[in-house]
Amino acid sequence: MNGARPNLNPLRRASGVFLFLVVSGVAPWLFPYGVFSQWILLLHIAIGLAGLIPLTWIFWKHARAASRIEPTRWWSPGLWAGLGWGVLAASGLWLVGKGVGGVFTPYRMHVVHVAAGVALGGVGLFHIVRGLAKTRFPQERYRRLALPLAVWMAVFAVGAGAIAYVRRSANLPEGQFLPSNARTTTGRVIPAGLLADSASCGASGCHSTIYREWLPGAHHFSATDPFYQAVKTNYIHDRGATAPRYCAGCHEPVTLLADEPIVSKTRGDGGEGSSCAMCHSIRDTLTRGNANYVVHPPDPYLFELSPNPALRRIAYLLIRLHPGQHNRDFAVQPSETPEFCGTCHKQYISKEENGWGFVQLQDQYDDWKSGPWHTDPRRNLQCQNCHMHLVRADDPARDAQGFIHDHRILAANTFAPLMLGLPGADRQVSLVKQWLAGQTVIPEIANRWPSGPIVPVALEAEGDFVPGKEATLRALVINRKVGHQFPTGPLDVIQAWLELTVTDGQGHSIYAAGTLGPGGHVEGKTVEYRSYLLDRHAQPVFTHSLWNVVGARDRRTVLPGGSDMAEFRFAVPLRAAGPLRCRLRLLYRKFNASSLAQLFPVNPPKVPVIEISRATIEVPLASRRRRPRASLATKSSRARVGQ
Repeated sequence: MNGARPNLNPLRRASGVFLFLVVSGVAPWLFPYGVFSQWILLLHIAIGLAGLIPLTWIFWKHARAASRIEPTRWWSPGLWAGLGWGVLAASGLWLVGKGVGGVFTPYRMHVVHVAAGVALGGVGLFHIVRGLAKTRFPQERYRRLALPLAVWMAVFAVGAGAIAYVRRSANLPEGQFLPSNARTTTGRVIPAGLLADSASCGASGCHSTIYREWLPGAHHFSATDPFYQAVKTNYIHDRGATAPRYCAGCHEPVTLLADEPIVSKTRGDGGEGSSCAMCHSIRDTLTRGNANYVVHPPDPYLFELSPNPALRRIAYLLIRLHPGQHNRDFAVQPSETPEFCGTCHKQYISKEENGWGFVQLQDQYDDWKSGPWHTDPRRNLQCQNCHMHLVRADDPARDAQGFIHDHRILAANTFAPLMLGLPGADRQVSLVKQWLAGQTVIPEIANRWPSGPIVPVALEAEGDFVPGKEATLRALVINRKVGHQFPTGPLDVIQAWLELTVTDGQGHSIYAAGTLGPGGHVEGKTVEYRSYLLDRHAQPVFTHSLWNVVGARDRRTVLPGGSDMAEFRFAVPLRAAGPLRCRLRLLYRKFNASSLAQLFPVNPPKVPVIEISRATIEVPLASRRRRPRASLATKSSRARVGQ
């Protein structure tokens, strides 16, 4: 160097920046991950990106100058510190690139980056300290080194203070959620913004498949379902603005937990129904029913709730790089149990609501728990096995085999998706129809869940059919694949029934029962699977006004693993031409005609009728002398259905 004093100021400043990068890179791993860890990580990324080229150039110049004075040995800490800088730069760029434009950020690269930062960063720190101790020009050596470190620590402190001020806990009021059983872990309301905006789960690129599946599903439109809106309007009219909290715990929990007004036409954040964040924030799941759950308010990442798309992308970057807090906030373990479903899929009316006494309503959870799909170890299945079967997806939530649970949650609703014009409604309705017809194949449970219709029917003639005589057909309905009773849900509104038609060999109608008339009513005496809810005057309630319900009558369903039998009797005309063609169908629709007319008195919507299963037989006509035939043996209940 010919005795000339080298200008070491750039090197010292660069070393100070390097030290801050080491400290800020390790800090998020040493302390509980939170908003302050996120802030220092953002500084780490920003300074690393901004200083990558200038610091690399300064270190390179220093290495070349040092090698001219003394050849660099393989054990030189300066050499290893330089290699460490290269590894840190390359792995850091890769991580940031994945965080910005990717979906997955493999933890192996995290390990490489952190290990290089700890090991080779330590070597670099040793090299810097040794160089300071040995320098021939000690003037201002520490100040030049500490200045950038102090500047960036000050930036961190100021930013942390600003974040603490902006995110200071608001004095949220205590939650008033009764008569719903919903609660929060804090006992206070949860701002709607923390539980809404499911679109961000898809817009982030992380859970786009799940988001598309959720869009046309019943858990999305639970708050905007026209049926729910009509019932809620009547509830508000009869009992006041706070009464629908009874329904909101399951239908619009975001609105309920935010203690926002529950209005006739749900809008805003409440329109998401059971949002992604809402379901995945549930912790304690009790099976008393009526939304008996506890919700933990999530702690959003920096800028996660910002309306600015650029800032939202920063939040997505943080989530991908450090998803631990995200995983804690939106744990999947509670949602994988039947009890999670049982919090809402079990309903009752209390004495406080009807002024009369306790009335048990739909209860899918206890049906399952006491039925063969839970009690029989050979075919033990739970709700998610059937309704949320596994599908392949490129999603961070996928399991080791690359599968996620289908969030369409197929069941029986073909009415609301089309009426509301939801994205993917046609596909959803098609899949629901396949599901109800038993055409859905679920490979992972195929050895326990039989193939074929979910509720098959069988038809058999009793004895010979003789012209001029009465004939008898026996219909058998078997709940073969449904984990709860069939049908299920609001039995006062939905309707399943048997349709039987008999024609002779020339196509003339001999007998019909269960066909639909012009007004949509079921004509002809047949078997209907439903229930009539009664008010205190023993009159049927067709508007689902549960607050007026004190009992029920004529409940007829088929329990899981059970069966039901009906007999149809009709006269065979003297001039009938054989053989008689008999067709039996099990049909289902979301609304019976009486409820539809009262809930939608103006322009009632069209409700599709879905065929669950069918059976057909041909019965020859015998002479007037009758001969007995074997009958269908069963332990099922019987119902005689005549003309």
